[in-house]
Amino acid sequence: MLNVLKVRIYPNKEQEAALVKNFGCVRFVWNHYLNKTNTQYQETGKGLSYCDMAKDLTQLKKLSNYDWLAEATAATLQQSLKKLESAFKNFFSHRAKFPKFKSKHHKQSIRYPESCSIKGDSLKLPKVGIVKAKLTRPIEGKIKSVTVSKTSTEKYFASILFEQSGLPALKQGKISGIDLGLNSLVTVFDGKTGCKVDPIKPTRKYAKRLKRRQQALSRKKKGSNNRRKAIKSVAKVHEKISNTRQDFLHKLSRKLCDDNQVIVAENLNIKGLARTKLAKSIHDAGFGMLLNFMGYKLDREGGKLIEVDRYFPSSKLCSNCGVKNTSLNLSIRDWICSNSSCNAYHDRDENAARNLRAEGIRILSNTVGHTEFQACGETVRLVSASTKQ
Repeated sequence: MLNVLKVRIYPNKEQEAALVKNFGCVRFVWNHYLNKTNTQYQETGKGLSYCDMAKDLTQLKKLSNYDWLAEATAATLQQSLKKLESAFKNFFSHRAKFPKFKSKHHKQSIRYPESCSIKGDSLKLPKVGIVKAKLTRPIEGKIKSVTVSKTSTEKYFASILFEQSGLPALKQGKISGIDLGLNSLVTVFDGKTGCKVDPIKPTRKYAKRLKRRQQALSRKKKGSNNRRKAIKSVAKVHEKISNTRQDFLHKLSRKLCDDNQVIVAENLNIKGLARTKLAKSIHDAGFGMLLNFMGYKLDREGGKLIEVDRYFPSSKLCSNCGVKNTSLNLSIRDWICSNSSCNAYHDRDENAARNLRAEGIRILSNTVGHTEFQACGETVRLVSASTKQ
């Protein structure tokens, strides 16, 4: 089982200079072969494969004008070529946009696929040396790779991918349905009680600070040192917003995963929602990030995240009798069931969470497999494959 740990590293001046050279070499290789692949495709109708680029790189490093490429390890340059080949494959498979040229003014990253190790409280990197690191927990297992990144605010991080022995034990807990929204970020129903968590809205919280620093940036002359300082000042505010959002969502997802064995949520079309007039609030809420956090945390602990189809009418169905309220729109936050024999009062978000939980239990019950879950009194069976609908 593979696991990853992201840590902050603190290189000294010499190590920082070595990392900058590595970033530059990797960035040059990416841009050089992206341009070469585009040119060859225009001339012959066929691009370059990884093997073609790797052979050409070997000859390129022998030229006197490119001998500085030897300052970076060969493995990191090869990783850049592999990432470029994957980027083209993803583009032609309609999974991603066309690869772009890299700039030294944005986030930098480099991947070391070998020869990395932990030395006490430090991290050893090839051709860089032993770099001071802030390890939040011990790494027990073989290190597969290390990805070093530099943010726009000149902070360095290392993502350590390592092999962890043993399989996750079967997690015991409840099945809960959660409804994602803007008024209440999540509404949770576990079969007995429901609760709501309000969003923190970090973009609006730091909007005034960001506005002032962007105004100061607009007054600086292009290409000047003061403008570079102002760009870094704006980047720090964006980093503060991002860190605030991630910290909140990490804590929320940890709480939900600790309390539940199975979490049922709706598979939202987040890209589509981001094209509406609510785009700023959708991005600020971080729905996709929250689902991602819950997914991998539950997988590590033997739990499961089930995403119900986005067209399932969770808000319009009466959770008591099942009657569908076709006249319900977004402005209505509570409603009464039109069935004369029911007349149940519903809070819109809690009703959706109840329906999502019931649909998740139905999906688990109808799935044929060998892994048995027992949560909140229900006994259901789950396949080892994904149950996303």
